[in-house]
Amino acid sequence: MPGISEQEQLEICITRMPWKDIEIGLFLVRTGDGQAIELQVENLARPSMVGQIHIGRIQKYLPSLHAAFVDIADQKKVFLPVKSPDELNYVRRQSKSEGIHGGDEILLQIVADPIKSKDAIGSSDIVFKSADVIAHLGSGESGISRKISGQDRRRLRDFLSACQGENYHLTLRTSAVSLGEEELSGQVEALVEQMEDFQATIGQQALFTVFQPGQPLWMERLMTYPAGQISSITSDLEEVIASFAGERNNDSHTQGSKGCSWTRRADSRLADYAPLFHAYRDEYPLYQLRNLTRLMREISSRTVWLPCGGNIVIEQTEALNVIDINTGKMEAGSGKRDAVLTCNLQAAEEIARQMRLRNLSGIIIIDFINMRDKRDLTRVMEHLSSCCKRDPQGVSLVDVTALGLVEITRQKKYASLKQILSS
Repeated sequence: MPGISEQEQLEICITRMPWKDIEIGLFLVRTGDGQAIELQVENLARPSMVGQIHIGRIQKYLPSLHAAFVDIADQKKVFLPVKSPDELNYVRRQSKSEGIHGGDEILLQIVADPIKSKDAIGSSDIVFKSADVIAHLGSGESGISRKISGQDRRRLRDFLSACQGENYHLTLRTSAVSLGEEELSGQVEALVEQMEDFQATIGQQALFTVFQPGQPLWMERLMTYPAGQISSITSDLEEVIASFAGERNNDSHTQGSKGCSWTRRADSRLADYAPLFHAYRDEYPLYQLRNLTRLMREISSRTVWLPCGGNIVIEQTEALNVIDINTGKMEAGSGKRDAVLTCNLQAAEEIARQMRLRNLSGIIIIDFINMRDKRDLTRVMEHLSSCCKRDPQGVSLVDVTALGLVEITRQKKYASLKQILSS
């Protein structure tokens, strides 16, 4: 985002707070001047299922949809896209005939939480993740992020050729480009060891067992920021403090719903952030010190005010998100064109920020204040594009319609703030 340089140091806060009738976990990233640029929120009473690995039972297969409905733990159901039996990781098969049949027990991993009336979405691709590497269960072709090219891509391709395995394949994330072979090898070895431990226990586990292979959300988000870009990390949570203090063993264990345990090793890169960490133990709550109640009120509101006096109104529906820009209390005077342009430029920057804070995703329609001069529209679009370039979720500016509506899309990785806080 404009105003946030690559060299500017960021402050990170990891805490929890009461919000209305629930307790929420928070991962906050803000600039040195106190502006929030990312806020990940967890409803601690209803944690995300994403990343969980389940032993489920196929309830029904629908060939016309190329998908199956699968029963998992706690009487929940998962929608599982699948075209062929070869895609499935079978634990126990009930039918000797070919094809996908009800009653078969399989492994699946949750990739999207249930939303309203929709079931959770699963995948047959079982993955284990570190900061820069994804390990996939089963043989296959390893890959590299499409954002890596040239000599770096050739170097990483040679690295993958040297560490290919029979029972797994790898994907290198974009951040892997900055690492040497030794650091990448360490991550691969840790992931392969996790996977081998996991595979060794599968045949002994009962139907509806649940495995939690993922890192906590705060750790996952922290490792997307280079340590050199962070000035401080503060938390008042004992589990976070213990992680940085090294009070836990190198190996931590996860319990399945049927009593299954297997080893999950902490990411070695956490040590890179340890010198930046400060444990907050004062009586005054950390969330109040960081004005998080005020921030939550701001990003939960439909209306966001701009410095010029204008405002943006954000409406979320199940199909798409609509953002409307209004002049509000703005005083245009005789320079109406300049005032409208200023309002739209401020709105473009604030929209990019609000999309990250609220985790808006999918189709987003923006109705800027009408600009008669096409040069002004071009300038606003360029500014919006520049603001969105720093968004890690990936934002695409699609088009401007005949009615002057701006169409953009934003990749979905986490549930929106509205979905998390809704009952």
